[in-house]
Amino acid sequence: MPNRDYATRSRRSKRGVNKALILAIVAILFLVAGVSLWLLKTNAPAPTTPTQTQVQNNAPRSELPSRPEEVYSYIRDLETREVPVDKNSKLAQLTKEQEQQIQRQKEEEQRKLEQKEKATQTAEQAQTVMAETTKEATQPTPPVVKALTPEELEAQKAQELKIAEEKRKQAELKKQQEAKKAEEQAKIAQDKAEAAKKAEQAKIVAKPATESAKATSAGKYGLQCGAFKNRAQAENMQARLAMAGYNARINSNGEWNRVVVGPVGDRAAASTAQSNARSVAECLIVGMN
Repeated sequence: MPNRDYATRSRRSKRGVNKALILAIVAILFLVAGVSLWLLKTNAPAPTTPTQTQVQNNAPRSELPSRPEEVYSYIRDLETREVPVDKNSKLAQLTKEQEQQIQRQKEEEQRKLEQKEKATQTAEQAQTVMAETTKEATQPTPPVVKALTPEELEAQKAQELKIAEEKRKQAELKKQQEAKKAEEQAKIAQDKAEAAKKAEQAKIVAKPATESAKATSAGKYGLQCGAFKNRAQAENMQARLAMAGYNARINSNGEWNRVVVGPVGDRAAASTAQSNARSVAECLIVGMN
């Protein structure tokens, strides 16, 4: 026969009883709380809105007196009064002085109005006349065409031919004068050039003696300003140097034509001459015997 553990079984049964008891108590509490809330809600008194009681002021009020029942005569007269506008009415009669003054005012106003209208008309007329004058001045006047007789036509044609001939003669005379003036200017320029050339030649002729004397006494250095195979080129260079005031000569040696200047003196003088001749040609300093 198997052994049974009665102690363990009793412990398990006690645990089940405890859980059921706790659940029952919780359910009862929820039920009681719900019933209490329902009772409170149903038995709650209805909300009452507070009513403001107006406190009557027992202080005495000032009241205006009631309108009198009697109608005053002056009020009735004002309500029913009629203002007369007729000049013949006794209530609206004016004195003679007042009528004369009113008449004078009317006449004065009428006169001012007429003067204003006249001034306006005068200004408008002046503007119109000015506009017409300006328009006539700006518009070109058409030429008046007059029929000419055959004799007048012949005379007019002859006059036109005469005027054309005079204009042609004047143009030819002016052309001749201009040509003569140009010729005179060219002649003056040529004379000036010839005079300058003669002065340069005289200067060149006067210098050789002094330069040769200086070269003999100071030293034997000179300039060589070109070497050409063509004789004409050498002569051209010689002429250019002569125009600049240098005593240049051509030394021919075989095929070469050398253009030399000097001797001019010592080496310092030759260097100075080289600097001065640089405007004409690039020269070299050479020794001369």
